[in-house]
Parts: sequence; C-alpha cells; structure tokens
Amino acid sequence: MSYDAIATDLRRAGFRLDLVGRQFAVIKVNQQIDVSIPRTERKQGSGHRGFVIEPDPDLDFATAALRRDFTINAMAEDFAGRLYDPHGGMRDLKQGVLRAVGPGFGEDPLRVLRALQFAARFNLSLDPATALQCQALVTEFPTLPLERIWSEWEKWAALGEFPSRGLRVLLETGWLKCFPEVEQLIDLPQDPVWHPEGDVFNHTLHVCDAASVIAKREQLDRNQRVTLLFAALAHDFGKAVTTVRNPEGRWSSPRHDREGVPLAAAFLQRIGAPQKLIQLVLPMVAEHMAHISLEGMELTDRVVRRLSNRLQPATLRQLSQLVEADHSGRPPLPGGRPMERWLEAAQRMALSDQSPQPVLQGRHLLQLGFKPGPAMGRLLKSAFEAQLDGAFEHLDDAIRWVQSNPGHTEQDEA
Repeated sequence: MSYDAIATDLRRAGFRLDLVGRQFAVIKVNQQIDVSIPRTERKQGSGHRGFVIEPDPDLDFATAALRRDFTINAMAEDFAGRLYDPHGGMRDLKQGVLRAVGPGFGEDPLRVLRALQFAARFNLSLDPATALQCQALVTEFPTLPLERIWSEWEKWAALGEFPSRGLRVLLETGWLKCFPEVEQLIDLPQDPVWHPEGDVFNHTLHVCDAASVIAKREQLDRNQRVTLLFAALAHDFGKAVTTVRNPEGRWSSPRHDREGVPLAAAFLQRIGAPQKLIQLVLPMVAEHMAHISLEGMELTDRVVRRLSNRLQPATLRQLSQLVEADHSGRPPLPGGRPMERWLEAAQRMALSDQSPQPVLQGRHLLQLGFKPGPAMGRLLKSAFEAQLDGAFEHLDDAIRWVQSNPGHTEQDEA
C-alpha cells in the first residue's frame, strides 16, 4: 500500500491530515499524532535530505526500526501495552547510554545534534562506537538547514535537565569545531581562587546545569528557560579574547562581559536562533558582571534604574537568575544569589520584570506647544535621562522639569 493510499483510507475514516511529512513517509493526524509509515531509505546525496525514501507498510518492525537514530527511540508499544524493543533500547536507557541503532545512523548528520539534545534530556553518555560515527559526519555540518540546527539546539535548552551532557557529546564527537565560540573555552585558564572547578569550558558546563536547576525551581516557561540557558552558555565567550596574566601572575579577563557580546551574537546567528532571543541574551551577557562593581556599597535607585534600562528587553529578574547560575558554577565553592538585594530594590521600584518607561511622551510636549521635530526628540531623550537619574517620577513633575529648564523652550515651542 502506498503513502497516498494510506492517506486516502485515513481521510475516509474521518481523520484530518497534514501531509507535510511526505518526504519522510510521515502523516500528521488531527494535528496531534505523527503516523510514521515503515520505510526503506537509500542515501543518494549529502546532508540531512539526501535520501530516496520508499514507504513499505509491510516491513517488519525490527527492520523498520533500524531507520531510527538511537536504540532508545527504536522502541514501540502496541495498544495492548506490549513493548517491542528489538535493539535493546530499554537496556540502554536504564544504563544511561545513547547508542546508534544501526549502520544507517552515519548517513544523516542531523543525528549528531539530536544526540546533543537527547543526552541533555535523559542524562545519557554517548556510546564510544556511536561517537566515532558522529566524528565521521562533522564535515557535513554545513549541509544542515539552519532551521533544523535551531530545532535541536532549542530542545537542548528547553527540555534538557542535564545540558552539560549534551555539550560533552559535541566535545566527544569533534563537533565543537562547528561552534568555535564554545570550542575556544576548552583549556582556557581561570584564577583557581575564584574558579577551582577548572577551565572556562568546565565552568560553563556547571553554569548551564545550574541554570537548568534554577529554571525548574522558578517554574520558567519554555521561552524564559531557553533564554536563561543560552545566556548561561554564552556568558563567558568573551574570556577567549581577553584572558591574560596580570602583573601578579594571576589569570584575569578584563571586560570579558562586553567583549563577549559580538561572540554571543555570532554563535546565536550560526545556530539559527530567532532575533527576539538574541535581543534578550546579548544584554544579559553584557551585564552579567554589573553587580561586582557595587559589592559592599550602597545600592541607589538610580543605579537600579540605569541597569534595568541597559538590560532591556531583558529584565533584572532574568539577569539575577543568570548571575546565580554563574556564581553556582564554581564547585566546590558554594552557590548563592549575589543579586538578591538588587532584585529586592527592583521589586520595590516595580522594575524586576520590566524596564523603566519614559514618563514624558511626545504628546505631552505637543500639548505644551512644542513643535514636532529633532529638537523634540532631543528633549524627550534628555527628560528620560533625567528620569533615570531620579529628577522626577510622575508626569506633573516631568512637566515642571521641562518648564524649569529655559534652554528647552523658546526655539522649540510653537
């Protein structure tokens, strides 16, 4: 029976179908269930799509399952609850091993990135023979569609309770070279007083795992969790270009927070991250050391407002979670919440989950008789800067501030 014949029978039975998976002999039923028809495949070209696929509904399950990627998802259960596991998937799952199901694994480079997210989701170690198969696929990375690369990375962040496991898969398979911003962290030294856990790569693994724990504790939604995990992964990229021995002979990475921003942007673009996520992660990378400059000092409302404004569209709550993960990623040193007092101040000022918004708007100046144009824009900018510095909080005070500054008025008023 052909793919089209099966689809016709399902339609006659009253099901709503989506045939977008025709290339892989998959039918989506009622927008909820993917029906994968047993198939044979023949590698014809390079990359993820270089296959000739023939649906074969009469294929036995053991043979059909060989077209899966790993033993852990080459299992099935029938309607009576009987398990079909011809390739030892349950054994591997219990032993914490991620193993290729068969020789066909090496035909599809996307399976390496699926290993990234499976290892992170299920706390698995990569089987050595499977790692060798993955190593042979590294030259095919450029053939992968950007949307598929992002799909697997997004699952790593959204679903992976053990993200370091996934990153170790990339290390063991040689695929870190496809992500140079991460690869450059390997063997990058740190001051052992502050970082007894070792190099920057090892620190990053701990920070990502800590971020996963925080995301679960705070019950973050999927988008919030993904933002935190990628900020954790990218937060120290700048150390690769700033790490030096200081005059006392100790390792330091001055301005690594700022220097890491373009590196984080390059990485996120390379994996196909959406622009909205990139806009959230970059200010978190840039500001993840901001709290250090005020340790032991008075925390003023002005400083909180200024930092909150620099962070947008990210928030102080999101930054505090990243800083907690960073602080907790230095075992055996204890964890903690270095930005707790910042967050308390932000909550008092209603700035923990949003950035400061300008009190004075263009419409207010029009009502005061100002003309639209560049001068009005400059005035609005000056007013917002004054607001951040604490000159006023409410509209009436903002209007008085405008009126009390003659330099703003004559040439700008109608």
